[in-house]
Amino acid sequence: PDQWLNKDFFKVEKARSIAVIFPVETNSWKLNRETESGEWKLVDAKPTEQLDNGKASGVANPLNSPTFVDVATSAKPEQLGLDKPTIATVETFDNFTYTLKVGQKTNDNFPLALTVAADLPKERTPGKDEKPEDKDKLDKEFKEKQTKLEEKLAQEKPFEKWIYLVSSWTVDPLLQERSKLLVEKKEERK
Repeated sequence: PDQWLNKDFFKVEKARSIAVIFPVETNSWKLNRETESGEWKLVDAKPTEQLDNGKASGVANPLNSPTFVDVATSAKPEQLGLDKPTIATVETFDNFTYTLKVGQKTNDNFPLALTVAADLPKERTPGKDEKPEDKDKLDKEFKEKQTKLEEKLAQEKPFEKWIYLVSSWTVDPLLQERSKLLVEKKEERK
């Protein structure tokens, strides 16, 4: 029956911030960046902590093309570890917020429940020195983009109803503990 499943799934694009809250709080972390091509920064980094950009880049495009293996239709959330999940929140530059609850790994798969929300502006804020002929063109582009984003939200919202089993490679980059994202300290020899 898994061949009958439509494997189209949500897709996170243009991540602005990624926060992961583990059941063990000291493992939790949050990365953000100012622009789409900007460098990731560790939020609330301690003076002794330095983000390893190479390691952070592995987390940089989380869930860019996620897939699922199956839908967990009969299992209760507590049977899948979703009563004490690891929670990942990804916010995008398009004002989408994806909240993922990841349970305990079983047979190379993780149970995953998600919610998706979007805070889409209704009107475009015109630029300071915007010319009237540019206004119509920019308004039209804005409206087209908003329509596409509204369609994306409508397409992804139904995924909230189910608990999915996703392969470990889908969520492993997000499940890095804080210490694994930092530059390793070199031990001094005497």
